[in-house]
Amino acid sequence: RHLRINQGNNGNEINDTLTQQHVPTQPSKMMSSAEDGTNLTFRCKCGAIQATLKGAPGQIMNCHCHSCVASARCIESKPNFSGISVLDVGGVAYADFRWPNVNFTTLDTTLVEARDKISFVKVGDKGKFGRAYCTSCGTMLGIFIGWRGAILNRNAIFNRDGSPYESSTSVNNIMLWFGFDPSKVPQLAYNFVPLGMAISFIPLLLGLVEKKETKDSALFPIDMSSVEVVPITWE
Repeated sequence: RHLRINQGNNGNEINDTLTQQHVPTQPSKMMSSAEDGTNLTFRCKCGAIQATLKGAPGQIMNCHCHSCVASARCIESKPNFSGISVLDVGGVAYADFRWPNVNFTTLDTTLVEARDKISFVKVGDKGKFGRAYCTSCGTMLGIFIGWRGAILNRNAIFNRDGSPYESSTSVNNIMLWFGFDPSKVPQLAYNFVPLGMAISFIPLLLGLVEKKETKDSALFPIDMSSVEVVPITWE
């Protein structure tokens, strides 16, 4: 079966409609240890990329847009993939954290060594930012915004005791209208990106990405022109 990405006339991967439409959400899940104030951990399957997370995420969602789903499926179709899948009910499972609450502990090496652990994909030749994944196991890490924070693979977040993280708030399905097959997106969803998160993408679309020479700069592509482009179609 072939799936196709609709990139629009200019090849950009983000739709410029930022309007938010609210509809009822899914029932809440059980309380996790995060909302009690204890720390979470983030790690890929092989453990090469790990971080400590303070508090609970600001946003919890499954994104069904062409760009996120295509990127995830491209990464997870690689022959050496053995990582933690980012997919959830057909969408991409995300959790949003601000930088003060995220500390990547396994990037405390030289910048060259840190960069060897992470690679990227983008949607379209003109893609403005990369989605990061571990070069060892293939776990998709997420999207990193220099001035704001990290949109992380929610399935790679764990409680302090090692159990999978579950939010006490509703998990919303977003970008319903921009899914490959909107009829398969679970109901009770947002049609667009939440407004607060949409505003966060504006610096990325303008190319205003922080590139300081620190361990965390390994989370950002050096040169977007050399980033792997997600195929338009795949089996």
